[in-house]
Amino acid sequence: GTGVLDVGALPGTDVYSPVDGTVAAITDYIVSGRKHGTRIDIRPTSAPSVVLSLTHLDPDPSLAVGSSVLAGTSKIGAVIDISTVERQALASHTNDAGDNVAIEVHSAPTTLP
Repeated sequence: GTGVLDVGALPGTDVYSPVDGTVAAITDYIVSGRKHGTRIDIRPTSAPSVVLSLTHLDPDPSLAVGSSVLAGTSKIGAVIDISTVERQALASHTNDAGDNVAIEVHSAPTTLP
């Protein structure tokens, strides 16, 4: 199964790694056939059987596949304005467009890309 958590934040807000781990992948986030930000996959040190995927952000230029990240310390990117291409569920609970970083947990592949 999967689990997703939307963490509300204004576009431009810095995003820090939620876990200690290793960047497993940095890929384009595609909506309706167009790139809208990036997906960053992190394999947590304490739970290597899962991958944490973060979307709705622009990656930090210093971030690369294989980079080690520390929870709350390593900047991984900044929130983008995704509300212009996707209606955000958070918007019904906030006074803004509901922009956010989406964090998804899923099973890790048996080998890293």
